[in-house]
Amino acid sequence: MVGIFAESASDPESFMALLEFASCSELDELELVVHRAGREQLAGAQRANEGAGHWPGEVMAALEQLPLVGLELDGQLGGQPMGTSAKAVILMTLALYDAGGLPGADQMGPAVGAIELCPDQDLANMVAQQCLAGEAGCGFTVVDPHLGFRRLDWAPGWSEPVNGVELGWIWVSQSNSLSLYRITGDVDPVDALAFQSSGGLSVDSAATTLVDQWDLSERSALYVRARARLWACCIAVGVAQAAIDETIAYTTERVVFGKPVAHHQANAFDLAGVAAGVHGARLAVLNAAAAFDRGHPDAGFWATQAWLEATDSAFVATNLGIQLLGGHGFLVDHLAEKRFREARHLALLFGGRDWAELDVSDHVLTVPDPLSLTPTDPEVSR
Repeated sequence: MVGIFAESASDPESFMALLEFASCSELDELELVVHRAGREQLAGAQRANEGAGHWPGEVMAALEQLPLVGLELDGQLGGQPMGTSAKAVILMTLALYDAGGLPGADQMGPAVGAIELCPDQDLANMVAQQCLAGEAGCGFTVVDPHLGFRRLDWAPGWSEPVNGVELGWIWVSQSNSLSLYRITGDVDPVDALAFQSSGGLSVDSAATTLVDQWDLSERSALYVRARARLWACCIAVGVAQAAIDETIAYTTERVVFGKPVAHHQANAFDLAGVAAGVHGARLAVLNAAAAFDRGHPDAGFWATQAWLEATDSAFVATNLGIQLLGGHGFLVDHLAEKRFREARHLALLFGGRDWAELDVSDHVLTVPDPLSLTPTDPEVSR
């Protein structure tokens, strides 16, 4: 994978030009580069990476060259402001080959919205710099305002301690407030439902100290949550597409009652419906990413709707894969069960479906028809 990116990385100016997307063709070019990387470094190694608990060092080094972390983060915060659309393409494409290590490789990704809209930008910049340098871990969670922050149930494994001190931060979205907690106690390892290649930990609130808390506008609070959801639904789309590809490959070769499984009418109808659903989810995700890039004020709403579409499509696609592979769907010889676990895990993050639907219901009557939107819409109110 390092070698794949070396051709472009050896000439930083030309590589960065590739990421300054002026047209869809440049996004397509980036997607081809990431496809090649996925095929050569991730495909076929998924189970080994799960056993190791992380992606290989050469893969992580290549992603630093890409760069994956901070790609959509404002340059003033230390990121590479190449756009949310670029990040979406990379996440979807890598997830097609192995989503298991993505949360660990892009640990700060779900918290980008919180970092961007934090009223204390000096504090946000410090957190961002530590995370970009690999000196700290960063979690993000959405909590019930009636219960408050009690525990971060799951986050990818933190970085290695620096000078014997393990640094960690947790951003908490609670209704229209945003809080930042510093981890000051012990974190607990956790056996997650999926994403074993990213490690896993949980943090009790007793092991944290509140650094600060801010009140945001309703739209800004939604923006913070929606950036995390967009990150998750990009991965969900890649997982769903991988499930469809494997299911079609298997069912067009496996012959039952004289013809391939995929050619039986009921199965063909199911495959067609699932493929259409995933294609629609992909379009919704890319549209939401483009809305963030344009600074559209309703980008958070569209990203939340995209999350609902993507997580639903990922569940249906991965579940169908298990069903049509029969007994093979439950065996580790195939990746169907792994993708099903990943789809279910993603749907539980950041408040799950309940809070996503609540956010949509709060705004659905006030957001204008997307067909009436113009490219001159004002930027998100911060």
